[in-house]
Amino acid sequence: MSIDLLYRSLVRTSISSSNHFVSDFPHHLAQGLFANFNEKSTRTIMVHSSRRKFNGKKKPHEPRENTWRDDRDAPGNQGYREVLKENEKYWTYYKEQNVFPIEQFDEFRAALQRDLPVSFRFQGCHKDREQLIHEMESRFFGKIMEAGDTAVCVPKSLPWYKEAYQTPMSRTAVRSHPILAQLHNFLVTEAELGNLSRQEAVSMIPPLLLAPTSEHYVLDLCAAPGSKTTQLLEMIHENDENPKGMVIANDVDMKRCYMLIHHTLKRFRTAACAVTCEDAARFPQISDSDGGLIQFDRVLADVICSGDGTLRKNPEIWKKWTPQDGLGLHRMQIAIARKGAQQLKVGGRMVYSTCSMNPIEDEAVVAQLLRDAKGSLKLVDTSKLLPELKRESGVTQWKVFDRDMKLYNSLDDISEEKMKKVIVQSLFPPTEEEAKEMNLHYAMRITPHAQDTGGFFVALIEKVVESDFDGSAANGPAWKKKKMFKDEPFTFLKLDDERWRDIHNHYGVDDTFQYQNLFSRRLESNDANSRQLFYANDAVKNFVKENMAKVSIQNAGMKMFSRTEGKVENTRFRLSQEGIRYLFKFMNKQKVKIGAEDMLYMLKSEENLVPLEKLECKTDVRKNQNGTVVVYCDEDEPVCTWVGYHTIAPYISKEERLHLLRMMGVDCAEIELLMKSKRKEKAAQDREAAWQRKLEEEKTAGQPSTSSDGAPTEQISESPAENIQEMADAEPAQE
Repeated sequence: MSIDLLYRSLVRTSISSSNHFVSDFPHHLAQGLFANFNEKSTRTIMVHSSRRKFNGKKKPHEPRENTWRDDRDAPGNQGYREVLKENEKYWTYYKEQNVFPIEQFDEFRAALQRDLPVSFRFQGCHKDREQLIHEMESRFFGKIMEAGDTAVCVPKSLPWYKEAYQTPMSRTAVRSHPILAQLHNFLVTEAELGNLSRQEAVSMIPPLLLAPTSEHYVLDLCAAPGSKTTQLLEMIHENDENPKGMVIANDVDMKRCYMLIHHTLKRFRTAACAVTCEDAARFPQISDSDGGLIQFDRVLADVICSGDGTLRKNPEIWKKWTPQDGLGLHRMQIAIARKGAQQLKVGGRMVYSTCSMNPIEDEAVVAQLLRDAKGSLKLVDTSKLLPELKRESGVTQWKVFDRDMKLYNSLDDISEEKMKKVIVQSLFPPTEEEAKEMNLHYAMRITPHAQDTGGFFVALIEKVVESDFDGSAANGPAWKKKKMFKDEPFTFLKLDDERWRDIHNHYGVDDTFQYQNLFSRRLESNDANSRQLFYANDAVKNFVKENMAKVSIQNAGMKMFSRTEGKVENTRFRLSQEGIRYLFKFMNKQKVKIGAEDMLYMLKSEENLVPLEKLECKTDVRKNQNGTVVVYCDEDEPVCTWVGYHTIAPYISKEERLHLLRMMGVDCAEIELLMKSKRKEKAAQDREAAWQRKLEEEKTAGQPSTSSDGAPTEQISESPAENIQEMADAEPAQE
């Protein structure tokens, strides 16, 4: 069978991955892309693309030497990543802060100047987790070691998180080295399904410390892009596939909310999550159905910060970092931490974390939060948690510097009037008496040189009595959020809904299924015309119904049914692969157990529509009505298919096909390589299309727009219709 034909078949029959979110173009790549652009010279544009035109035609491929070399620093290639990894203010600042032993400074400096290692973790609640880990280690690790290439390192399990792996190689090296090509393809396809997450090692720490269970209500105040949110969801699903609790994932930026939706609800299929778009420092008190307020068992406040611990993956920070970054964010960080504490129930726990090692953003914020709480909060000792994780204890003394590295020992040192608004009392270390009560040493700071990671700070806080924060405490500036369009409503099905009777009768859904937890994204007056039905658990349903008037809820639950206009089907709604794992156990009709040979034949077939005559299960399949029929070898892996008069076609994405084939022992190496080639080709096309749009926008505007550093910047239209269209192209809303 032709591998190319098989791949095209996978693409043609893939329907559930057709509208993926388009990631933001990396900033450092954008700088290289636009480096040679100016008003007078539009012909010196540097376009990094594999599809350059050659005399009106595609440039023919020239044979290349089949060896790998790292030529990213070769002349002419520095546009992507030539960054001077030096900042004297940064080095001086951290020498003065004593957040780690000063004799380790050279190690600290060397670690920050190296690229960040690649790390990833397997989904904590996935039934195939152990099999996937075995597949990875047996299929790829042995080949890597046999190659004997000293430039290639086998990923190793993190000592403090066995389901997570890390390799000292950079992301670029892993993506481009031929020995690692198959491993990279494996990681990409499994990550697209949510079976693993490519996540920085230190960002895995906050959820591990929170350790939520299936009954917990969890609030993630600054959730985008969603890796920690997904980890929290996995933990509440660990021992219950339909948990009673929920995760509310919030972000202040609408576009980041769409990224969050893609990383959580589109990859981790759950009925126990809702995505909101609110200013974290002013997140509203949410109501329960009995008129009371909902408080959370766990809160994650991974606040906005200077990011000075992310230098290894964000090299643009090197040239612009100053101590002013932390000073400017301090009040906002306090406001977010206070709001998180207010949302916490007594006995609940909150993690305050930043990807900065700066005490101004870390201990100073925690200290002010404890002052404001007046004994209602306490720090939890984390020294015994995650014992294999190397960390430094929180500090009780630090120094306050301004942009020009001028030292301030107290407010009395301020002479300039403008600095009186920047340098506030909460920036300074606590008194000796305060320090004894606060136990700031219970917090942890992760330094890059300790275990070859990024820099990070984590404080675990517990609420011991109800808090009564002083209303005059610092609140930080309000985020100026643009309201681009009105939020779509959530309309839940009512008792004896006609659509439910149709679904119930056709699929034989058990009466124990909570169909009134199904909802559409239409006004109630137009609800009958909805094209999709989603499902939420009781906790999310309660949250949505009672709070959608005062909270901007962008997404919730998982898709379960889509309306169909097919002539051969006897119901108005077909099943969605996204929700079939939950619905399957309630179904008594339209499902067929088939043999492994038939499943393999369908998944590997190069035909769009597989003839039923070629399957052993044809008689059993034909006993069902035409339309959606669920087939399965294993009840944990049901597959939605469309059945016509003479054919059957799986309703799953190409990534899910590959996953199923892997779990059935099929070697998918050649298909994965073809998929990688197609991804690269599509990425090149997307870059060219984005560049053309940029040129058109600037031609229309009359001149290119520039940022403060002279690089062209993206213009965001003020027109709500245009912004809606832009986001719809990236990741459509639920309806």
